[in-house]
Amino acid sequence: MKTLRRPQFRFGLLVLVPILVWYLWFCFRPVFLGLQMAVIDYKLLDPSNSPFVGLQHFNMIFTQYELFWTAAKNTLTYAALMNLGMVPIALIFAYCLAHVSRGRVVYQWALFLPVVVSMAAVALLFRFLMDPGVGLFNHVLRAVGLPPSKWLTGSSSAMYSIVLVALWKELGGTIVLLTAGLLGIPVGIYDAAKVEGANAWQVFWRMTFPLLGHTLKLVAILVTIGSLQVYTSVVILTSGGPARTTYMISQFIVEEAFTHFRFGLASSAACVLFLVILVVTLVQLQLSKVRWEY
Repeated sequence: MKTLRRPQFRFGLLVLVPILVWYLWFCFRPVFLGLQMAVIDYKLLDPSNSPFVGLQHFNMIFTQYELFWTAAKNTLTYAALMNLGMVPIALIFAYCLAHVSRGRVVYQWALFLPVVVSMAAVALLFRFLMDPGVGLFNHVLRAVGLPPSKWLTGSSSAMYSIVLVALWKELGGTIVLLTAGLLGIPVGIYDAAKVEGANAWQVFWRMTFPLLGHTLKLVAILVTIGSLQVYTSVVILTSGGPARTTYMISQFIVEEAFTHFRFGLASSAACVLFLVILVVTLVQLQLSKVRWEY
């Protein structure tokens, strides 16, 4: 009770209350409204007469919409490719930056610069660069004697192309996180390893990599959550094509809501996406339990 009477507590409460109200109204309230909308047949022009349909929308998604399963498969594939590409590449760059004695801030600034650029602008730029006819990438391939690629217009290359664009755009943020994690490892641990005669690979694999476990877990979860919600880059680069090979769950949700005006069905799909993200995140947390501390 003494804590409640302190001026510091009252001041903190005064500062936090507006923020909590903002979050409750603009963040949590839409979530609950979305859950409510998923179990009713929402009428845009007459919301009060929207009948309750229970789990009918969920049943329709799983049984009548093959396109949803296509979108789910593509989204999970995209998330897997992003993790397989982002984490190793970022770790290599971060390891190099952590061992740079001069100019580290400049290098980090240069690598982080694409992160602050609009994804729409980046996607438009790469759509021009990856044009099969006049794009710079195919000109470079022809100049070095390699066959040109269809990039975004090929069924087998479109997914890898949008992953390449996302990697270029988001790599800098992951590098900064991993660099901070590497620099946070005490130097004395490395000194002790050198005294014991450990070589560079042994130091990295048996000390640096395990001690970086918390940061790697955070990075993997952030990359996965962002990848499962991808929308802007895919819509601008491929619009879900060719032949729906890059069609994502977020596109399915937006099209159902704002093209076909089936808001209840779109809300149900959004709930499924939320559950997928939750389950995948919990699995990642379970599989990446860190047993090392320093």
